[in-house]
Amino acid sequence: MDVTQEKNLTNKEVLGYSFYSVASMLGMITFTFLNMFYPIIGMNMTLFSTALLVARIGDFVITLFVGPIMEKVKLKFGGGKYRPWLFIFQFVIYFGMVLLFSDPVPGNDVVHFIVVVVGSLMVNTSMSFIVTAQFGIIPQMAGASAVDRNRLTAWNYRAMTLGQVLTSATGAFVLTWVGTIVAPPLNYLAMTAVFALFYFVGIGVLRATAKPYDIVADDAPQGMSMPQVTLADMAKAVTTNSQLLIYLLAQTIAFIGLMAMMNVMIYYWQMLVPYTHGVEPLAAFPGLFTLGNTITTIGSFIFALIGPSIGLKLGGKAKAMWIGLLIAALSGLLNFFFGAGMWALYVAISMLGTFSAALYSGFGVNYALDCGEYGLWKTGQDHRLVIMSMTNMPMKISAIIGGLVLYGLAFIGFDAEAFSAAFYSNAVPAFIDDTFVTGFMFLLCIVPMICNLIAAALMAFAYKIKDEDAALYAKENMEKMGAMGIPPLGPPEEEGNA
Repeated sequence: MDVTQEKNLTNKEVLGYSFYSVASMLGMITFTFLNMFYPIIGMNMTLFSTALLVARIGDFVITLFVGPIMEKVKLKFGGGKYRPWLFIFQFVIYFGMVLLFSDPVPGNDVVHFIVVVVGSLMVNTSMSFIVTAQFGIIPQMAGASAVDRNRLTAWNYRAMTLGQVLTSATGAFVLTWVGTIVAPPLNYLAMTAVFALFYFVGIGVLRATAKPYDIVADDAPQGMSMPQVTLADMAKAVTTNSQLLIYLLAQTIAFIGLMAMMNVMIYYWQMLVPYTHGVEPLAAFPGLFTLGNTITTIGSFIFALIGPSIGLKLGGKAKAMWIGLLIAALSGLLNFFFGAGMWALYVAISMLGTFSAALYSGFGVNYALDCGEYGLWKTGQDHRLVIMSMTNMPMKISAIIGGLVLYGLAFIGFDAEAFSAAFYSNAVPAFIDDTFVTGFMFLLCIVPMICNLIAAALMAFAYKIKDEDAALYAKENMEKMGAMGIPPLGPPEEEGNA
């Protein structure tokens, strides 16, 4: 049987690998409300946006070095190449989350600014290391098997959507309930301190699942040792890989639209729905917000079960991505014209976007891994970890650029003081009128639509790696490594499961 089509990993191993994504979504349950928390405690929106911008620029710079650091630095505790990093950053991300939802000096915007910058850096940098480690474990567990690589990424995506269902159905109501015990805004801190503990659970399961496969090359049997490379080699591996650069550019542009939408979407439920539907803000949030988000995320989970298979039938990963991006663009256009005046229609149209994401998101890091196999096949140097770490960059860059939408929110008339006063009096903020609604829907829908169209064009006309090409690269790379005396990654044959 073709080694790229073998199924070796057990279902228990695949689910053990994926469980972290459920746990991490629970750990981040309050993060959706970050843009609510700071206006509620009275921080100026422009200052808050600037603090996020500073933190995201810093995070971008740090993330550039995450792959090279993990490739070059061999930690002597915790076992393996990736598990020590997981162990360290589960603590960093926990305390970063707690710090973000702290208000140590109420009313002091200087302290608020510092807390946003430091807390965001701790959380986002931790995610860069954790996600890179999680991605690096994929070729270790799956070896050259395209089937197992797709199983790991598809179930990881499904686990993430399941986590979204759980958090969407419970997050706002739990926050509101905790607020009856601990007065706002301390309810945000209390909820975060408890739910962020899920990071320890998820990372613990991931480390246990990866243990048989996560080995340092120098300690591997049969003298396994890869050629030593420099940081310059690593940089060259990224900058000369044309297919990687095209994929990263398309991802970055698509993520800019996604981040722009995510940064303002909470206000759709808190401000626009009460204004356009004539309901009290407390009826819209948490009530309608939870209902709408739960419907959407349940759809995401269902689509995640079938999306990757449909994507493959469309002609492979690349085609699935550009078709999905086109459908997402259509969803944004429809919501701009019809989504403001009827929240149920907004949810229904958004379901089209969740389906479009399921067509390609289940392949996850396999796009970058295909580019890494291409680079190894072409140059003979293994920079797959560094290349996979670059998949963090689209999100980091988009967080910086997409965050600028908050300045746009201020430009169209958002007033943090009026918002805070309206929140505590259960009223619609005074600055909202029909002109504000139109500007808001442009930020929420048209900006992502434009980004999705550009990204779709890049993947349709410039990205050239087909699934069969990637399978060939992986197979020949494994054979070359075997010829060098390096045992192939993946499950030992006697432990494999056909």
